[in-house]
Amino acid sequence: MSRAAAETCGPPVAPAPTAETRPTGTDSTNDVPGTALVTGAASGIGHEVARQLANAGWQVLLHARTNAEGQEAARRLAGTGVDPELLEPVAADFARLSQVRSLADTVAARTAGLDLLVNNAALLGSGRRALTIDGNELTWQVDYLAPYLLTRSLLPALRATGRARVVNVSSSLHRMGNLAWGDLNGATRYAPVAAYAQAKLALIMFGVALGGRTGADVTVASVHPGAVRTRLMAAYGRSGGPVTDGALAVLHAATTEVTPASGGYYEGLLPAKPASLVADPAAVERLWRLTERLLGLTASARAA
Repeated sequence: MSRAAAETCGPPVAPAPTAETRPTGTDSTNDVPGTALVTGAASGIGHEVARQLANAGWQVLLHARTNAEGQEAARRLAGTGVDPELLEPVAADFARLSQVRSLADTVAARTAGLDLLVNNAALLGSGRRALTIDGNELTWQVDYLAPYLLTRSLLPALRATGRARVVNVSSSLHRMGNLAWGDLNGATRYAPVAAYAQAKLALIMFGVALGGRTGADVTVASVHPGAVRTRLMAAYGRSGGPVTDGALAVLHAATTEVTPASGGYYEGLLPAKPASLVADPAAVERLWRLTERLLGLTASARAA
């Protein structure tokens, strides 16, 4: 099964963010814009987002699936001129929820507060349905349950800054998705693209639910950057635009006001209308509560 990261992007229509363009959650009087965690940063869009953030002075926690992949990613970035002191590799395999929880603990221990979380890591499976050690369908867990759990676990660190941003990297393919409420793991009917679309739909709905709960101290944006030349695209025989275009869309969502409100959805650099289910408050709340049960979140975690 392909474990390539799913990375998407859209054409640039505005200048790329610079060191002077700071996310709404940062303190412009500080020499360091802030601390960011970028998941899936070993390659593709996540790698380029990490590079641009570090070049703008951010302290970047560089997530990869393994320690070796993270160290290699940091070496490649340093080779492009990025200050290695601004890069800190961290590792977690999102196919293991215990490692997601450990990653959150590691990040919380190493930072006084987290200014930016970019939930970029994802995959699109191929072939037959596979289950994780936690008993979840692989794409559902890696693309949705893991970023949900990571974000919920890091809410205290995000809230500590009083001005943080969460960016969920989704896909326009979410419009092909449907939440199979009784069979989210695809036990009776499974197709790789359908599983990916379902997870990306759920991720946008999570952004809406989270944005409605956190207020101004943690704002949320979901973004579809389009199709770019990544390992995933190559594995599926597709071409696309440059990775820098995809990174631009993600950075734009991270560094601009969320429009029309926290939880908003972008395609490329512009706000867009997502699938109709995203605008259904009952469905959004049902998914939030169902996910809490699936992850076994405790009362203290729910209060975070």
